[in-house]
Amino acid sequence: MELILAIIGPCLGGIISVGVWQSRRNSENVQSGLNNLHSCVHEMSLKVETLSIDVAKNYVTQEELENHEKREEEWHRENQDEVKEIKSDIKEIKEMQWSMRLDMLDIKDRK
Repeated sequence: MELILAIIGPCLGGIISVGVWQSRRNSENVQSGLNNLHSCVHEMSLKVETLSIDVAKNYVTQEELENHEKREEEWHRENQDEVKEIKSDIKEIKEMQWSMRLDMLDIKDRK
């Protein structure tokens, strides 16, 4: 009986250790993946913003830009309900991002 326990004990301990190590490794991979995703989205946002400014500066005449602004203002006046819904969606996305960031900080503090 002691011989069986002497063999099974270390094996069981090893299995538990590997399971704990694997779960920690998986959570670290998920965390790094989320961080990479966040940085990629941030870079894309900066590139789109830069592109929109470059297009407006280099490829659009002043008259076209003014006409576009007038059409945008008219659209916003005509579609106020849709604009409110879009703003609500954006607010919800921002709140979700903050929640994810706080969760990531909590995970980091636990380590």
